[in-house]
Order: sequence, then structure tokens, then C-alpha cells
Amino acid sequence: MRRVHLFEFTDMAWYPRSFRRIQTDYLQFVATRGAGHVNLMPLFARALAQARTTEIVDLCSGGTGPWERLREHFKHAGLNVSVTLTDKYPDPEAVTRWARTSTDGIEYLAEPVDAMQVPERLTGMRTLFEGFHHFRPEQAERILRHAMETRAAIGVFEASVKPPLGPIVLVLSPLMTLLGYVFATPFIRPYRLSRLFWTYAVPLVPLATCWDGAVSLLRVYSVPELQAMARRLRADGYEWEAGHASTGTPLFEFTYLIGYPVRSPQSGGALLGPARAGSGRRMA
Repeated sequence: MRRVHLFEFTDMAWYPRSFRRIQTDYLQFVATRGAGHVNLMPLFARALAQARTTEIVDLCSGGTGPWERLREHFKHAGLNVSVTLTDKYPDPEAVTRWARTSTDGIEYLAEPVDAMQVPERLTGMRTLFEGFHHFRPEQAERILRHAMETRAAIGVFEASVKPPLGPIVLVLSPLMTLLGYVFATPFIRPYRLSRLFWTYAVPLVPLATCWDGAVSLLRVYSVPELQAMARRLRADGYEWEAGHASTGTPLFEFTYLIGYPVRSPQSGGALLGPARAGSGRRMA
């Protein structure tokens, strides 16, 4: 599908904090149900090793995204990392709850962090899960360029529809989202009357999520688009990989772009076509 950049409610500063919390809680719940993120571990292993870091700075973390499941995958892969979660609109309650219950070297910063202005003190590999499509091309390229210029590794990971099912999934996505809210809400913690009210009595948040979900499918950058960005950011001693990895589902796959400083700088090359199962095609 051709990329179309429409607005999403969670991008808006005026979007009510309570609605944002309900929506990010739902998205986090959904993100931690599947096991497909295990297929990204070879990419992380390669980028972290080349960048010589064991730190990860996650940008646009929302309600912590897939990190509850990801930390288990890192353990099983033998990758001992510390993770700092950040967001432009961090929810104080989520930060407090995560600090109280999380372990294994993961923290959520209370202060806002703009993905286009990552503070120098936040070092390590930068990651964006389902967040890169929120940025327009010039902004997205700026995020990548800053990582490259500061010699930081970066990984962009987004769920995209497997061809040729895009138009069908796009049409059905609102219904899938509404059903998801209906069945998932009773299992989302913490229990809140406001969550029940804005889901079942006046379903404004599910409807907003329906819009955001459909728009997200239209805004995801394709592998060729990610490759084009990487071509414009070629530099000696920095390598890019773009491709697809399995989500473990028949409808969706991960689209990814990773970049990292290489230990032995090489002359610039050509970015090859996309690869699957996390094998990546590279530009040095």
C-alpha cells in the first residue's frame, strides 16, 4: 500500500491523558501477547556487538510496549542489557507503576524525551517499536541521522501487513480493534471504572484506536522507503540493514531497519534488497 501520512489521536498534545492511558495500556497488552519478537534477537545481537554496548534507550515507549516479553527473549538469547524507556508524553502513573513492579535493569524515565532530540546522557542502542511511522520522512531521517552522527546503534521495528492482504486487513482492522477491546479489557490491569466506562458505555477510546490503527497501517514505512533513507545516510564505518522478520502470525510481519557503527570502517557500498527472517541486507 502507498504510504499516507494522516494524524493519529495519540500524536495530539490535547488528547486527554486518561484516554491516552487506556489506549496505551491496550496496545501494551496486545504487544505482549505474541512471541514473534524472538525473531528480532539476531538483529539485536549483531547491532549491540558491533556498537559495543549493553544499553538500550527505547523511544516512544508509550505504555512500555513489548518490553515485558522482550526482556525474557533477551535473557534466553544470552543478552544481558539494561533498558531505559522514554516517551514524549510519559504518564506519571505508568512511570510509578513500572518503577514499583519492574526488575531486570529496565527503568522508565519520568521526564519527556523527544525522539528527535535524544539527550547526550542517554547512551546505547536506540529503539523504536511501532513509533517510527509517527514521524514524517524528514523527521524520520533526522532521527536516523542523529544516531549515525553520534555513532549510536538504532533499530526501527514495525508490524506491517503481509502482501497482498493490505487492503483487506485495512478494511477489517476497525472491527478487529473493537473486538480486541471487548475481549481484552477485563484482563488489562489495573482495573478502573474509567476504563470500563470509556470502553463499553461510551466507547470513545476504542473508536479512537480504530482510527489510529488504520492510519498506522497507512503510515508504516516500507522496506524500499527505509532503504532509500539509508542510502541518503551512507557514511564510512556505519552500516544499515533493512528487511522483514516473522511475527509468527499469517497476517503481519515485522518491517525493520537497523543501523550500527562497524568495528572496521569500510568504503560505502550499495544497499541491497530486503531479506526475511531477520537476515537483513546491508549497506556498509
